Amino acid sequence: MYYPYHTIRTILVNESSFINMAIWFDINPRSGVPIFKQIVAQVRRAIATGMLAPDEQLPTVRELADEHSINPNTTAKAYHDLKTLGLVYTRPGVGGGIFVQPGVEKAVRELELVNFQEEIRRLIREGHNLGLSQAEFYGLFQLELDNWYKTHPLSALN
Repeated sequence: MYYPYHTIRTILVNESSFINMAIWFDINPRSGVPIFKQIVAQVRRAIATGMLAPDEQLPTVRELADEHSINPNTTAKAYHDLKTLGLVYTRPGVGGGIFVQPGVEKAVRELELVNFQEEIRRLIREGHNLGLSQAEFYGLFQLELDNWYKTHPLSALN
C-alpha cells in the first residue's frame, strides 16, 4: 500500500485572504516506473504548475522515505538527479534541506508541454494503427476529455 506525502503551503490570494495548498507525492511501487523517476517527474510537474515555488523546501530524504516506506537511497537518488538537472539546490546550514531552484519554472513548464505533445502524438499514432478515422479519434478524445473535466475541474488558481 502507498500513501501520498503532502505538505501544506499557505498562498496569499489577495491582501486579506489565504488558502492552503497541498503538495502531493503519489508514489506507486507497482506502477512499473522506478520510484526515483516517479519522484523526479512529480517534482518537475509541481515546479511546472507552480505547486512548488522558488526556494520552497522539499521534504527531507528521510521524511519522504519514511512516509512511503522506501529506501532513503532511492529518495537521495531522485534528489541527486533533480540537483543535476539544476531544478533544486541544497542550502548550507539547513540539514538535509533541498530547495526549488529559482528561475527554472518557465523552462520546466515548456519541457513538460513538449513531453505532453509527444504523448499526444503517441496516442494519435496508436489510434491510427487501430484504424480509427480522424473523426472517430476526435469523438473518443472529446468524450474522455469531457468526462475528465466534469469530475476534475481546474482550480481557480490555474
